[in-house]
Amino acid sequence: MKKLLYILLLFTLLLSACGKDAEPKKVAVDKDTSVKDIVGAIVKNKYTVEEDKGIVTISIQDTDVREGLKSQMLKDSTRIFAEISKLKSVKTPTIIWSAPLAEPNGQEEMAEVLSIYFNEQDFKEVNWTTYEQLNIESIATQYTENDALED
Repeated sequence: MKKLLYILLLFTLLLSACGKDAEPKKVAVDKDTSVKDIVGAIVKNKYTVEEDKGIVTISIQDTDVREGLKSQMLKDSTRIFAEISKLKSVKTPTIIWSAPLAEPNGQEEMAEVLSIYFNEQDFKEVNWTTYEQLNIESIATQYTENDALED
């Protein structure tokens, strides 16, 4: 009977551990929240944040290239924009994604694969509360992607 109890307990722990990453972390934005806090809660990649008088540039390096890369980048970017829109200090945000691309000589080098920019007016006009339904490619002030980026 004890063995059965231990097996059930172990099985429950395994199930809960498997489901941890299934749901994204909630980002609680308040007056002490920084752009770095928001980006760190959303992406698991290496990133940098540069801020200067409301101009925010977020550079993310995605070294784990896999199928669905573009859709995940767009999903994460839209969520980042939605969360940083709650910060009064952010006026014109940009998110730049880099990933390793194969060079003609066979070497892989990090290269920009996606860039999304909003000017202050466009950023304010977007209803970010419905960010999951937004098409970031069409609403961004400037959107560019590398030809190597596939859906």
